[in-house]
Amino acid sequence: MVVTFASTPLLFCSRNNGSTYVCPCAPRGGLFLRKLASTLNVSRRRGVNGLGESMKKQKIHDINTPDFGDWVAIIDGLLWTRITIPAKLDHINIYLIRDVDGWFVIDTGPDSTRNRGLWKALVPNLPDKARLSGILVTHSHPDHIGLAGWLQEYYDVPLYISEKEYVQAKREQKHRSCRDYDELNKFYGRMDVSTEELDTLKKSWAYMDPLYGPLPENVNIVRSGDTMDIGGESWNLWSGSGHSIEHLCLQKSSREVLISGDQVLSKITPYVGLSYMSQEVDPLGGWLSSLTDMQKWINPNALILPAHDDLFFDGIKRVREVIDHHHKVLDKLLSSLVQWRTVHDLSCVLGWGEKRGFARCLALEETLAHATYLVNTGKVICDESDPGGVLHYRLA
Repeated sequence: MVVTFASTPLLFCSRNNGSTYVCPCAPRGGLFLRKLASTLNVSRRRGVNGLGESMKKQKIHDINTPDFGDWVAIIDGLLWTRITIPAKLDHINIYLIRDVDGWFVIDTGPDSTRNRGLWKALVPNLPDKARLSGILVTHSHPDHIGLAGWLQEYYDVPLYISEKEYVQAKREQKHRSCRDYDELNKFYGRMDVSTEELDTLKKSWAYMDPLYGPLPENVNIVRSGDTMDIGGESWNLWSGSGHSIEHLCLQKSSREVLISGDQVLSKITPYVGLSYMSQEVDPLGGWLSSLTDMQKWINPNALILPAHDDLFFDGIKRVREVIDHHHKVLDKLLSSLVQWRTVHDLSCVLGWGEKRGFARCLALEETLAHATYLVNTGKVICDESDPGGVLHYRLA
């Protein structure tokens, strides 16, 4: 068998009426295991050569960033391409691992006519076997899952995702189809957002909708502790929370390469916010706990392949920098909470008061996540008695 499960594998399937049900996979037979056997079959040849002494840091830094829809080889059997995002952060990094029957894809990019065209042009130009063998989605944000359903159907390949991320994706799909603007008003109103700004924020939420294509109908559930054998190489799975509820990362069993998704990035501090659709009640607490655990899992000398920006080394150092960043944000908030403040007030303390559009949504949600964390630590109290429902925070 090519996937070693930490616990009983699950298959999510869609009924004709649009509802979803979970099928525990039997030890033998069934679509799930047949797909696994045909898609991630064990290869006698090594799909990815180890970095070894020949792969120095300078050699990695000399790799040219691929153009959108083109690919470059990072090492033997491991490709890097980029897909567009219609935002200031204009790309997502996509990685392809050589498999027996083609190339196994990590993440998909957001849905758009242009990005579908990039995939259609990319796949026939892949080296060796110019086809896809499977897809793993690290988490449910649109730049990672947006094209998952289309890619799965167009190339007829299985798709793998963690259970909580798929549940979150289905939940957000439902909200897009019948968005409750009264709930949005209430959510942002509790942060002391003006009525005028509320209208802008509601319009900004719609910005994300076109980035989601159809969700995959049938997905194979994997989780932290599972091992996937792709092209004869074992990849170990780990999951963290905070940025997203069950974000998957993959580390080669030799521990020389780590595909990190958004869990750790070379330059950007990933979003950690509390949105009105969040399943997590304390995302920052989960985030800091996940990063602490991640330091034990990462090889300090591993090559990190992030979802955005450059490839890099020294992953543990970068994780510590991100942890330090959040503690500095928390300290700044604490120093301002000698008097009662709202989430809007606190966002201004952090220098985020001038952000507009969807960036303003994210800024408020991140501020709320930090304030919630401080309440949970007992350092801050939250007063919910305001007649208008506005939350007020102060040092305990």
